[in-house]
Amino acid sequence: MLTRYMGMSAKSQSYLFTFGLALTFLGMMLTDMWLPMVAGAIVLTGLSVEAWIRVAHIMPMHDEMRAMRQQLKKLEAEVRSIEYDRQ
Repeated sequence: MLTRYMGMSAKSQSYLFTFGLALTFLGMMLTDMWLPMVAGAIVLTGLSVEAWIRVAHIMPMHDEMRAMRQQLKKLEAEVRSIEYDRQ
């Protein structure tokens, strides 16, 4: 996955890339220079798709994993305290 500018939220970046893609398509339709804009459209399409996948799937997965780690630490501490009480 590509490293992003950390000054913007992931959702803002996805909106920015999608807006840039829409502007590129609009420029392709309204000007005669649509052929050079195809490369930009391909790049922005990749960035937009990757950003929306990150917002929709990867970030919630990281949050779930963080919650599971916290729960695991809590359970490990509970097991240690039970083992300590038995001795």
